[in-house]
Amino acid sequence: MICFRLPKSSVCAEFFKSYKMCQVSRYTWTKLSVSISCSETEEMLRISTVEKGVAEVNQRMFKKHRVKQASEILETANELFDGKLAIAFSGGKDSLVAIHLAMKVNPKLPVVFSSTTVEFPETLSFVRDLARNWNFDLRVVSPKKSFFRMVTDKGVWASHEDRWCCRPCKEDPTVDLLVKEDLQAEITGTTRTESLYRRSLAPIKMPKKEPYLIRVNPIYDWNQQEVWSYIHLYNLPVNPLYGKGYRRIGCWCCPLNGPSHFTRVKSTHPMLYKFLRDFTPRHPALVRKKIK
Repeated sequence: MICFRLPKSSVCAEFFKSYKMCQVSRYTWTKLSVSISCSETEEMLRISTVEKGVAEVNQRMFKKHRVKQASEILETANELFDGKLAIAFSGGKDSLVAIHLAMKVNPKLPVVFSSTTVEFPETLSFVRDLARNWNFDLRVVSPKKSFFRMVTDKGVWASHEDRWCCRPCKEDPTVDLLVKEDLQAEITGTTRTESLYRRSLAPIKMPKKEPYLIRVNPIYDWNQQEVWSYIHLYNLPVNPLYGKGYRRIGCWCCPLNGPSHFTRVKSTHPMLYKFLRDFTPRHPALVRKKIK
């Protein structure tokens, strides 16, 4: 038979004292942990409530000031020009918002798309699909000569100093249509935050030079974040090129775009890029960075 000798009474007492303290500590720590967890949850709920409130206030102010201002500009222009307006559409996000706003004021306004002959194929499809889904009167205008024929004839690409391509490719065909249809002004999605050149943009801008085209700019005072906010607020469809990383939608070979644009074109549209690489005169962006 095996026997165990119990420790002395003082040692035994100390042992049980330590054990009880350990049990109390575990209980206290568990209680403290629950308390901290509850406090964190309450704080997270409070922050979530505040964030929701702030988002609602911002949305309300956006509608009250920015959207209402744009609508008033369009209503005033529609009255001023007796409904003889057209909406310029590039297939991009800004003019998309302009169409959505303008259609609420006058759903019968024609939408003019300038097919410069160097639009991305996604843009052409998006414009046609939107016209069908939104059921608006789409008018497509084109230049008398293709863009690349113009470059070949001129022997030089456009530049920041000489943007010679904009007028024959975009402005003149649009003006011809407006004159033919007896339309007095064009609604655009232009904003003055786009560049320093447009900082003086006004709600309705009179022309200072040819072509003498009056432009109505309902979102002239918006920034890019507000444009995207409107698109998300009303769940508007957007050109799929934005999903491919393009920030601006327009002529795919525009010489005013930087090298990063053409690096992306090479990745997303290799056939277009190959054509541009082999074209003469050589594209300035490809010459500067020697992109192969």
